[in-house]
Amino acid sequence: MQEATTAARRPRAMESAAQEQRRSDSFTLLPLGAAVLVAAAIVGWLVLHHRQPSRPALVAVGPVLVSAEQLTSESKSLGHKVYWAGPRKDWSYELTVTESGRAYVRYLPRGAAAGDPRASFLTVGTYPAASAFVNLKKVSTGPAVHSNLLPNQGLMVAPKSLPKSVYIAYPNAAYQVEVYDATAGAARRMALNGLIQPVG
Repeated sequence: MQEATTAARRPRAMESAAQEQRRSDSFTLLPLGAAVLVAAAIVGWLVLHHRQPSRPALVAVGPVLVSAEQLTSESKSLGHKVYWAGPRKDWSYELTVTESGRAYVRYLPRGAAAGDPRASFLTVGTYPAASAFVNLKKVSTGPAVHSNLLPNQGLMVAPKSLPKSVYIAYPNAAYQVEVYDATAGAARRMALNGLIQPVG
């Protein structure tokens, strides 16, 4: 009888140990899961707050190869600044403007055609967004991002989950700037070095 009771207890003890192990595994995964959720929330916030409600539709442009002078002219017609990474020798400038007013300046190597499908080129996007600075500031703290102050009271946020992109906003400016470079960390260095500026 004693042996039967002991034998009956063994499966329960083993089951209890297994449950403890599962709980331990769950707690180990919690910090990782939380980090993923925070990163997803930041990216979602940035993407959703690029939208500008009730803005009249514009005539879409491009993608088309343009000169620096044409970039300046297009910026004036949009009614808001268009940002780029400055002039670069032996590179062409590709401009795309969406009906919502988003403007993308992409740097293509000489000889590449507008609309080149490769995603490996430096791109600077300017997105109309009311309260862009306030929205960016809300996601500028915490372990999931790198944040830096820029000249003219600018704010740069670099989500650690997106090492190839940074987001920039300025007080009282109704647009947000995104810089993408295929080399991890390059976009952040360009922003910190003051290379991301309005055209013109």
